[in-house]
Amino acid sequence: MTNIDNIDDKLREKGLRATAQRLMICREIDKAGHIEIESLYESLKKQIPSLSIATIYKNMHSLAEKEIITEVNVSGKKTMYELNIDPHIHLVCSECGNIEDIPFDTIKLVSNIKELSDRKISECKLTTVGICSKCLG
Repeated sequence: MTNIDNIDDKLREKGLRATAQRLMICREIDKAGHIEIESLYESLKKQIPSLSIATIYKNMHSLAEKEIITEVNVSGKKTMYELNIDPHIHLVCSECGNIEDIPFDTIKLVSNIKELSDRKISECKLTTVGICSKCLG
């Protein structure tokens, strides 16, 4: 998992300046786990009243382009974002709609799919539907 304490180093490694806005965005995404842009903006606006939605979009684009964050696309939901972390699959809760990460070796899965299909596969984004740990009780 990305260590949020070292996110400024990660930004610099990827050629981005560790600006206050980028650090706050990354910390807020880490806190939420998965978050949509509007929710991120509302949360950060409380801390920085002068923050514009354009600043959020611009930074999110840069962070996604440098693979620091990843888009999470789930049917029927707005696009969400997460920090790039170890290979995993998403579990969308059929009860509450929460999205949980389940550690899973997607790299091995991609390798198996390549062998079985004789195709060039570059990545694997797997989403499952079930009941999350909170709803299971």
